[in-house]
Amino acid sequence: MENSIISLRLKKIDQMILATLALLALALIFVQYGNFDVWLQNKFFDFAQKKWLVDKTEPVAKFFFYQFPKMLFSLAIIGCLLVSLFSKTKNRRKFILIFLGFALIPLIAGNVKKFTNVYCPAQLEIYGGAKPYIKIFSSYPQDFKAEKRGQCFPAGHAVTGFALLILFFALEKKSNRILGFCAAIIFGWAMGTYQMLKGAHFFGDTLIAMLLCFLIAAILARINEVQLAKTLPKN
Repeated sequence: MENSIISLRLKKIDQMILATLALLALALIFVQYGNFDVWLQNKFFDFAQKKWLVDKTEPVAKFFFYQFPKMLFSLAIIGCLLVSLFSKTKNRRKFILIFLGFALIPLIAGNVKKFTNVYCPAQLEIYGGAKPYIKIFSSYPQDFKAEKRGQCFPAGHAVTGFALLILFFALEKKSNRILGFCAAIIFGWAMGTYQMLKGAHFFGDTLIAMLLCFLIAAILARINEVQLAKTLPKN
């Protein structure tokens, strides 16, 4: 009976993985060939005064949308780790999955930007910076020489919030799973929007980060189900 339940869960997770891969492909096409990113980002920049809507040095917003979430998230990781190590209840596996999600989703999704070589809006010539605006699959001009590679695609900061997507897979009750999903979307986009308002990221950077985090969460959940199936007796 339990093997059948796991098989059903695996089927649903596989469908989510395929759907997310398709959405990622569509989102990348949207970012590469659309102009929505620049159109929206222009709303956050005062071209006359060369200023962003939010000052990145303003301490209150910086604390609540940048520093405080990271502090809470670090405490959550430590808490899940302690429960995973010392708990002997049936929920131990659940907390292990949550811990792995909290640890690996930001680590993987947040480090993709080190390889894409895309600059932040505030660094671009169109917003008073020194870097050309080049999309993810486009090449830089031959005469452009960069001392340091761009590290702004996908969004790195918002993955702290989107890492909560692991709760959608780890929690059992449907209502709790929906709450976990909504919390991840709300916190992820709140942090991502703050970055957009201060010129640190485009909309597309955050969109790709969200989908990538969901994909990683689904893959971790699938691995967890496969491992769980190995511990059960064969029918």
